[in-house]
Amino acid sequence: MAQAQLSLPRAAAEGRKNACPDTVAGLMAEVADIVGDPAVGESEILRALGRGLMAAAAAARLPGLAAEAQLPFPAGQGHAALPADMQHGPVYAFLLPGRSRVRVAPDLAALRREIRFGARGRIRCVAVGGGRLFARPAPTADATLTVGYYRLPDPLVTLSDKPACLPPHLAGPLLVSFACREIFERLEEGAEGKKPQTAAYARRFEAALAELVALAGPAVIQEEPVDVPGSWDGGLPVFGEDWP
Repeated sequence: MAQAQLSLPRAAAEGRKNACPDTVAGLMAEVADIVGDPAVGESEILRALGRGLMAAAAAARLPGLAAEAQLPFPAGQGHAALPADMQHGPVYAFLLPGRSRVRVAPDLAALRREIRFGARGRIRCVAVGGGRLFARPAPTADATLTVGYYRLPDPLVTLSDKPACLPPHLAGPLLVSFACREIFERLEEGAEGKKPQTAAYARRFEAALAELVALAGPAVIQEEPVDVPGSWDGGLPVFGEDWP
């Protein structure tokens, strides 16, 4: 007996990229309707929404903000500038060509303890400090590292912009509650310490943020303890020549 063929509709690739249904225009209208104060202008609401997006991205490692960059390390140079848009990371590093893995240390003290200052050879370990990525050993020939990190979110500027990096079911609750909390905090100033609307929307934002962190993972993930020595052991100082 012939089997029936079931044909399901396929989502367009562009639709998958922009799954978030909330635009800036819609979010602004929702906030304005909640606040109900004609003195609160669109520019104030837009700024509050933007700060809410930055706060959410700072609290969690959002998959939509995952990025890679290639950092050059000339021969003999043990550090390179980090990407300007990096917010969290790096979360991994590879040495090119061949993508051989390089260990990411939790801090510069751990890096110094791992490999002594002045060592030369193939890069095996890196750590972040002072806006730069420090590598040990310093390469004896020009090298390139690919680093993975989480970038800053795209700013909300036009009415058609979307907070596409946020999960669709949390974008509205996060940004609207954050914006309402900030605006009500200003409107309820001088209320003898009682700010019921501010407190209510603060609780809503914290609840949505907790759900986001549980879904995407917290921003800071440290898998090993910080290795800061308690005393000088007679060797090179921990805070030495290469410390930023």
